[in-house]
Amino acid sequence: MSAAESRIAGKLAAAVAASLIMAWLLRDLKPDAQATGAVFTGTVILWLTQALPLAVSALLGVAALVVSGGSNEKAAFAAFGDPILLLFMGSFILAKGITESGLERRISHRILCEGWATRTPARMLLSIGAVSCGISLLVSNTAVTAMMLPIGIGLLAAIGERDPSSKFAMGMMLMLTWGSSVAVGVLVGTPPNLLAQAQIAEVSGKSIGFIDWMVFAMPINAVMLLAAWFVLRRMYARENRPFADATAASRQALAEMGPISQAERNTLWVFAVTFFLWLLPDGSGIVLGTKHPLAVWFNQHLTPSVSALIGAGLLFILPCRENPSGRTLSWKQASQIEWGIVLLIGGGMALGKAMFDSGLAEEAGRALATTLGVTDVWQITLLATFLAIAMSELASNTASATTVVPIAIGLAQAQGVSPVAPALGAAIGASFGFMLPVSTAPNALVYSSGLIPQKEMVKSGAIIDLIGLVTTVGLLRLILPMMGLD
Repeated sequence: MSAAESRIAGKLAAAVAASLIMAWLLRDLKPDAQATGAVFTGTVILWLTQALPLAVSALLGVAALVVSGGSNEKAAFAAFGDPILLLFMGSFILAKGITESGLERRISHRILCEGWATRTPARMLLSIGAVSCGISLLVSNTAVTAMMLPIGIGLLAAIGERDPSSKFAMGMMLMLTWGSSVAVGVLVGTPPNLLAQAQIAEVSGKSIGFIDWMVFAMPINAVMLLAAWFVLRRMYARENRPFADATAASRQALAEMGPISQAERNTLWVFAVTFFLWLLPDGSGIVLGTKHPLAVWFNQHLTPSVSALIGAGLLFILPCRENPSGRTLSWKQASQIEWGIVLLIGGGMALGKAMFDSGLAEEAGRALATTLGVTDVWQITLLATFLAIAMSELASNTASATTVVPIAIGLAQAQGVSPVAPALGAAIGASFGFMLPVSTAPNALVYSSGLIPQKEMVKSGAIIDLIGLVTTVGLLRLILPMMGLD
């Protein structure tokens, strides 16, 4: 057996052992709760060790739920038919249209070619972070970082800052990944957002719409982007020399792209229509009143999943002479979306539902609350957010949210308080893992550039992790009561 095979075997054995230990620890609970706890523990270990692809671990976890008696087949696999997964698919196809058409590169260079955006080191940092964040509100942070990385490296080359010892190059690389990771302001921006929304609706009956989400999440998004800029400016961009060559580099890239293409124009219109449809149900309720027949109809029939699928469908319908398929997006292009994330979310939702249905989430919450002495909803929110941030340093943001959100809800249920704030804290905190190259794919991408030493990522990441914890809990505490969601 090779060394790699031995490592995988060891990780699988650790997952099985952890499952058996958890089953023994839960021996006094009902059989379905005992089985669910064992399967959940084993799946989390697989996610943390990455012994298998994350999606495969999630699928095996769902199968193990049925085999062990933690859930029946119909209940376990029902999660894969949840509308949230269709919203993911539609959103991913829209994002694929944006990347395949080249629209995101045009938008990026269009902003960066302006002198006010790149004139000084501080301005360039803020601009590159704002562009990454803005696009990542609707496109996965991994795709955004992969797209922005060569742009950032090109700008560094233009100003003569490609040396691995360059402080400013370190700041640029970190701003790329931080800018995309703090983009939590839109519901469809990152999987943990939708996961929390679905599980909050499941246990509390409260449905958080697009506008509601933006009301509390956009301020967190904005504060975190400015905090990231401030930290990196202080650490890596304190000089104030002019960067005229960076503007010229982006102008040249934009000129090489030529006039806006038909595919880009079509994609821009489709995105605008889809975003309008996403906002229409909540917006009509604000303008006409939630009881107005038209607002009621929009909320019942124009759901986020339906709107996303309408937008995705338009990409296949609108003609485009530039593409071999004759349409704005071909199925060959669309089929390359992140199916692994879709399956991971489905498996995570199935595990979370089993935890709620078996009563395990509430039992775990009660035990954790007793051990740590947390009883107030905001103490629970602080704990849940901290756990999510800590776990996201070792696992993907989706795996972190899938693990911590049910625990946060269970904690709240055990203490008889609203689960909304704890679940939201866990979901948003799961996106704020900044310290290690393995924390997120964007971190790994910028680390691979060779321009950011790991010790610098750890040092600066620890600071922004702490800011993320305080910002998330503080702004949720301030805004949610005003919205009636506390």
